[in-house]
Amino acid sequence: MPRIRIILAESTYFITSVTHQRRKWFLNPDLAQIVVDQWKHYANAYEFALDAYCVMPDHCHLVLNVGTKKTISQILHAVDSYIATLINQPVGNRTKTKIWQGGSWDEIIRNEEMYWQKVAYTLLNPWRAGLVKEPLDSYPFSNIDEWRKRDGEEFLSDLFAKNRRSIE
Repeated sequence: MPRIRIILAESTYFITSVTHQRRKWFLNPDLAQIVVDQWKHYANAYEFALDAYCVMPDHCHLVLNVGTKKTISQILHAVDSYIATLINQPVGNRTKTKIWQGGSWDEIIRNEEMYWQKVAYTLLNPWRAGLVKEPLDSYPFSNIDEWRKRDGEEFLSDLFAKNRRSIE
């Protein structure tokens, strides 16, 4: 049975997209950068706010507010489809290889507490996976550095401490 999405303008979502068969496409930094670049491109083109993101070896997490120009379904379809096209080009596939598992998991953020929990979860993902040594370390395929620059390390440390229990 197909998944039903409730379409709400101006809603904030937590998104998880998983690669097909958990293939670790994004261990390749060039392919991981494609994902980052396309999310940023579509955030600008479709006028939605990309609050937090993290591209892991076999999945990515995002927190975004869809705005009013496009629905979450339209955004996910456009970004995932174009990422798959771009990844297939440098790999040299004549027939398009499936990149995404299909049916990204999207969850509407219901309140401020949930918002901050999902932001913390997203930004801490590289540390929990052992890709960085410390929770505040830079990770090239997330926007933790933007958060650090804008809000400061103390803010992030407090955010991570407040949400540690809900993300372990």
